[in-house]
Parts: sequence; C-alpha cells; structure tokens
Amino acid sequence: MVFSICDVELLRLLRWCRYIAPSDLLGFDELTIESLKTMKLIRSQRSSKYLTLTGKGNDFLERLYSSIPERMPVSYKAHDALRRARISKIALTSYAAGLVVFTNNLLCLNDDLHYYLPTLMRGNSANPWSNSRIAALLRLGDTLYAAHYVCPGIGVLLLNDELNAFMNNTAQIKNVRRAFVFAGDSYESILAELDAAPAKEPGRYVSYADAFRQLDLPVHLLSCDAVGAMQLRLMAISDYRQTLSRAALKGQFTAAPSDVPAWDAIYEGKPFVVAADMDLNRIDGAIRTAQERNLMPISMIALKPQFDTVLRKRYREKGLARVFTLKEDMLRELGVSQLFVPSSDAYKTEKGEVINAPLIQAARKAGGSGNR
Repeated sequence: MVFSICDVELLRLLRWCRYIAPSDLLGFDELTIESLKTMKLIRSQRSSKYLTLTGKGNDFLERLYSSIPERMPVSYKAHDALRRARISKIALTSYAAGLVVFTNNLLCLNDDLHYYLPTLMRGNSANPWSNSRIAALLRLGDTLYAAHYVCPGIGVLLLNDELNAFMNNTAQIKNVRRAFVFAGDSYESILAELDAAPAKEPGRYVSYADAFRQLDLPVHLLSCDAVGAMQLRLMAISDYRQTLSRAALKGQFTAAPSDVPAWDAIYEGKPFVVAADMDLNRIDGAIRTAQERNLMPISMIALKPQFDTVLRKRYREKGLARVFTLKEDMLRELGVSQLFVPSSDAYKTEKGEVINAPLIQAARKAGGSGNR
C-alpha cells in the first residue's frame, strides 16, 4: 500500500488534536480510517471511540516531520479526552475551511488563514495563558479570533482574565482587529447556553450567557461541521461583508450610511445585513437602529442551514427581518463553493519519494517502538 496525502494528513491531525471523534472528520472516509487502524498507526479508544495515534503512528510522523507538537501520552481520564476532543472539533472545522492548522509558532498568525493551539505554549514550567478557556486562535483576513467551545453546562469564566490573556499573548500580532468565536456542536447547542438567564450570584465569574451580552468585541457563533466550515470560508473573503452584499444585491446595492456600521448596505430603502458570519449581537444592533429610524424589517443574507436552525425563528418569524439564502451559483462565483478535502494522490517526501507499508514494517523491525 502506498500512503496517500489523505492518510498522512489524518495522522498529522491526530498529532495536533490527540483525540478525534470519527463523526467530526470532514473529507475523510471510513476506508482511510480502517486502513490506518489495520497498520496499527491509529486506534479507537474502547469506551469513548475517540481516534488516537499509537506509538507506531507517532514514530512514523517523527520520521517524516522535524517540527510537530511534542508527543503526549494518552490520558485515560474521561474529562481530559473530552476536553481535547471538543477542541479538535474547532481544528477540524478550520481544516475543512482551508486554514493552515499544522503550526507550532504563534507568529504564524501574522499570516491569513492560520490556526494556532494555545496549549502548544504551555509546558516547561511556563503557562502564559494561565487558566484561560481559549481553545484556539484563528486568523481570517484582518481579524484575529479567540475561539471558545460552548455547550449547555460548560461552566463559568473570568471574563477580564480571558480578555487579558487574549490581548497580552497576541500583542506581537500587529494590525489586526480582534473578535471572539463561540464554537460548539451546533448553533442550537451554543444558543442553549447563551440564551440562558444571566447568572445572579455576585463575583468575577460570569456565565457564557453573560459574557455574550457583556463583551464589546464581536462574538461569532460557529457550528463545528460542514456549515461552520463554509461560514469560515466566507469570513476569510477579503472585506467579506461588502463583497457578499454586492454579490447578493448586484445592481440594487446601495451603500449603507457611514454612521451605522452594523448595516452593510441599503436594499429597497431598508437596511441589509450579512448574517452568514453569525454575529447575532451585531444583527440585533442593526435591528435596533432600524426600529429607531422606522426602517423595518431589515433584510439579511446567510447560509440556508443557518436560516433553518437559527435565523428563521429568531428574526423572520418575529417580523424583524427578511432572510435571503446564499445560492450555490453565488458561492461558486465567490470561489468558496467547496470545502477543502485532502488529496488521495500518493504522498511524497521532500526528496520526492513515496512511502509504502512494507517500508514502515522494515523501520519497525529495525528498532521502532511498539504500539502504546
């Protein structure tokens, strides 16, 4: 068997993520997973079914790459595996959106379309992120995003500490705006937590519902699936709000007044807003201003699954907005109709050589470590 790019990419994802639920993999088929299991490069945990690298799989990657995250032992504590599997959902969604996720250096975020794991900065008695709950950092266009995983019962956070960790640890990333991403299994699961009543107990700790209401920085919801990956693709387009507005409205586009930054255009005399980035606080602000100026309902554009799961009930059924959905032909025009899928072509080393299973077996007999 000759290893494909797809085979090696899955192994690399497991090195970065450590635990992956097979159902979270976008663009990888069951045959790829089973083939790597047969060669004992990956395995499924007995209870959780998460995929992990074996010792043999780690050895293989260390022979291929000089710059990869430190090898970590598999944890048998359920909460540790769950936490890492949740972070992996954000990584896999970013990967499917075309972001570069195999990065070890925070400075990679000076470049567009990059993803970074703050956990890579922890260790050797240093932990600049302290107890921050920032799961990942994403660079899309001129904006740097701090991603949190959010679900019902996720707990509380120290909001000021989160802001300080984000600002201080990324201070060397210049000329970027900053925003938050609240990611989860689905938009509904995120909103189940964010729509909860504000916490009543005093103190510095706040719920994610309170943080969502209090943050001055933008907060984007992100479903960790193919829809969320397409959302990230749209957000990576240069000046995506203006680009999407002009593409949708074409000859009916009219620039929004400069004193209302929450409006992206004027359509038929009323505000038009790009909702595909799922910044609900911004949408709510656009509606408040439209109500004050007697320009309701507004119009907005989003991906159809976003409309079906969130925007229909939240806005259209209440008479607050007309919602248009992004069509396949428009996505093709913008060059974002397809998600990234790793190639099935043969993987080649820097020397242009292919790798096959017998070579791995020979390396193992020569002294490679066993399956751990």
